Amino acid sequence: MTLHGRPRGKIARALGLNVFGNPKYDRLLERKPHGPGKAPKARSRKRSDFAVQLLEKQKLRYTYGFGEKQFRRFVEEALTAPGSTGDALLVALESTLANAVWRSGWAASRLAARQLVVHGHVLVDGRRADRPSMRVRPGATLELRGTQDLASRARAAIERRGPAPAWLERGEDGLEARVVSRPAPADAAFPGAVQLVVEYYAR
Repeated sequence: MTLHGRPRGKIARALGLNVFGNPKYDRLLERKPHGPGKAPKARSRKRSDFAVQLLEKQKLRYTYGFGEKQFRRFVEEALTAPGSTGDALLVALESTLANAVWRSGWAASRLAARQLVVHGHVLVDGRRADRPSMRVRPGATLELRGTQDLASRARAAIERRGPAPAWLERGEDGLEARVVSRPAPADAAFPGAVQLVVEYYAR
């Protein structure tokens, strides 16, 4: 499987992190912890500050599944927001429709959630929405629509994922959710340094 033309396995190995959520990439990193194209016992050289910033940027970008152009727009918006730029960036990414669908538990990964959105299976306030990058605001209602098989798979995913985060409230049938508040930066649980991402774009 590829993302933006690159094999996902190579992306995970290059980043040293499973940004896709699929357990098979955890197993891949256990077998091949070194980056692609490197010998298993090759001595790694110290990265430059730029290389470290680039790595953190790629981690965050691939975690949410955005291309460079779209991701840059999120950063540019965060740079003009009041308060911490890093916090503003994380909140904006968490507030995207695809991420809200994933956080609702309806898909096993953010990439799978993006597919649900793109294929028109998600309603926002009763209207079909097909843009993964769309922001969902407090008070918005989300609903998953589709075949019975899709509903069954979504409920099975919910069982595996457990409760939704505090900023989302799932309905009784599991296939509806309401945005009760803005997500907090900590809700992103990004295993990296978002400040280095900001520094990369502020050069």
